[in-house]
Amino acid sequence: MKNLYWVFIWIACITFGNETGVFGENFVIDEIPPSGIFINTPGTYTFKKNIAWHPETDGSAITILANDVVLNMQGFTLKSSTTNFKTIGVSAVASENLKIINGKIKNMGLAGIQCTFCANVSIKYIEVDGLNAEDIVNFVVPTGILASECLNVIIDKCTVKNIDVRTASCAGIQLTATLISKVTNCKVEDLLNRDGACSGIGHILCDDLLIQSCYLNNITTTFINNLNTQGHTAIGIIPTLSINIIIDKCVVSNVTGCCDDAHGMSVFLCQNASVTKSKVAHVLDGAGAAGQGAKATGIEIYGDNVTVSDCFVKDIIAINPEDKQATGFSCGASNGVRFIRCKAKNVQVYDANGKQDASLGYGTGFGWAPDPRPNLLKPAVNVLYQGCFAKHCQVGFDSWFHIDSVWDKVTSIENDIAILNLGDDAQRILSCGPCSECGCTFITCFPTPYIVTVNNVAQNNTFFVLDKKGVILIGE
Repeated sequence: MKNLYWVFIWIACITFGNETGVFGENFVIDEIPPSGIFINTPGTYTFKKNIAWHPETDGSAITILANDVVLNMQGFTLKSSTTNFKTIGVSAVASENLKIINGKIKNMGLAGIQCTFCANVSIKYIEVDGLNAEDIVNFVVPTGILASECLNVIIDKCTVKNIDVRTASCAGIQLTATLISKVTNCKVEDLLNRDGACSGIGHILCDDLLIQSCYLNNITTTFINNLNTQGHTAIGIIPTLSINIIIDKCVVSNVTGCCDDAHGMSVFLCQNASVTKSKVAHVLDGAGAAGQGAKATGIEIYGDNVTVSDCFVKDIIAINPEDKQATGFSCGASNGVRFIRCKAKNVQVYDANGKQDASLGYGTGFGWAPDPRPNLLKPAVNVLYQGCFAKHCQVGFDSWFHIDSVWDKVTSIENDIAILNLGDDAQRILSCGPCSECGCTFITCFPTPYIVTVNNVAQNNTFFVLDKKGVILIGE
């Protein structure tokens, strides 16, 4: 990912090679025909009333193709009259110096706002209410607000809610291949994908991103029969294959997964990231009819040079997890991850009847992030747990698959096992089904079910564990 800037170099050249225009005259939008309208001239465009749009096929109500455009909805609502098509409220393509502000976009099929190849974009005070797409044949991704291959994007004080779709994946707010972005003071709630993956705020192949003071609640996935997807994960915040990331003061609650992972936050295959002063509560995995999931996690890290500090997670539950684990904080396939002053409370693993058994795995406050896929079945190296706290978990701290790692003045309170430190003769058996990540890819298919026996590789680890009175349980 060191060369990620090259993905954006053509955007920078085009953007900074042009002079910034001056916003033109004012225009009023008071109706939109079924085919939509096109904005080809710079200027300020305002709504003067609520607008009911009656689309007759897939498409956008408003398409912006000009630079220097302000679309001010002035508090009014753009509402589609039908959910039969893959409709978009506002679509902008190759637009520079764009503002979309002050309004509601309701009852679309595919997206509220989409920006592609745009630069200097500001989306503020927008509410996207309701997406309804259904398509399990094509890889369709309904998104409340989407910025793809853009430069310098600000999404502030926006709300995305009431997504109810059946597609391969969906997201509340998604940025893809975007350089410099800020998602701040936003709310994402009540997202349901009935047969695919679902995320609240996601980034893929992005550089220099900030997610701050965002609130996410009630993100759910279920399973019917769709295997034309890379899983059914339910995740609040997930930057993937991205670098230079800040997640600050965010709150995620009520994430419910069916047969795949459920996470409050997952920093996945990323470099140079910090997660600070954030909270996750009530993550449940395995809530589907089969009574089995993959794993549940409060905050999960797969990456290098990542710091998680002053964060709190609680009530993380997995039912019959294929990865044999629920975890408050976890890291896997990582190097140089630091957990500083983090707290995990009430992390548990149960069977479908609410009973606990060590053969099902453990609810662990802090531990490794397992994944049976070969490219992710790697140890956590050079991890620091400093001043962290685990309470009411089956295991407070687990050293499994850690190398050259340090548990420095961590505190274990009222956990069944303070620290689990198994030797290199220990094994765990992980599995993965087609409803989870181990289905068919574009290249090959995993056998069903995919099962792998993992031999512990933990070595050269150091422990300094305290109880609630500060008495040393393990260490010097």
